[in-house]
Amino acid sequence: MSLRHAILGIVEYQPAHGYQIRRVLQEGISTFWPVNLAAIYPSLRRLEEEGLVAHRMEASEEGRPDRKVYEITEAGREEMATWRRLPPEGAASNKVPLFLKLLFARTENLRDTLDWIDKEIEGLRSGSHQLRSELHDPKAFDTFFVRFMRETGLAHVELQIELLQDLRTRIAGFVESASTEERRSTD
Repeated sequence: MSLRHAILGIVEYQPAHGYQIRRVLQEGISTFWPVNLAAIYPSLRRLEEEGLVAHRMEASEEGRPDRKVYEITEAGREEMATWRRLPPEGAASNKVPLFLKLLFARTENLRDTLDWIDKEIEGLRSGSHQLRSELHDPKAFDTFFVRFMRETGLAHVELQIELLQDLRTRIAGFVESASTEERRSTD
């Protein structure tokens, strides 16, 4: 999935200004597809240059500058129709840096490993709380599929937490038994 098609899909659903597009990408789509948020505005410019979106100026709240509201063009609708007919692209990445660390962890580094797992769990819990709040946010961009993706993202995060907690318990047990063995051998 390309950022261009994500943006086109959003503005096809309803016209939106840049911040709204960013919010949908950040809060809805990034749960299952990492988004480079810095690329949104350059992508909007390219889409406009290609004639796939157009903008109109909309008056903003008092004291704020007017904003560009982007709408999909007929060419943009054709682009989306073509894209929808294509099979999904391969998985972008399944790289999990923690797993690489775990793969090459050594017994003497297991306490560090437990710290890494704790930090990963903490980050995932934070993401889980964010996803839960988005599920109940009345202002959120919410279609059947966006809601489904948020729910799927939440289930994925919760499963990761559960698996990491299980792994942590196993490693902690191993560390404890290794410490007990070490104490016995020195006695």
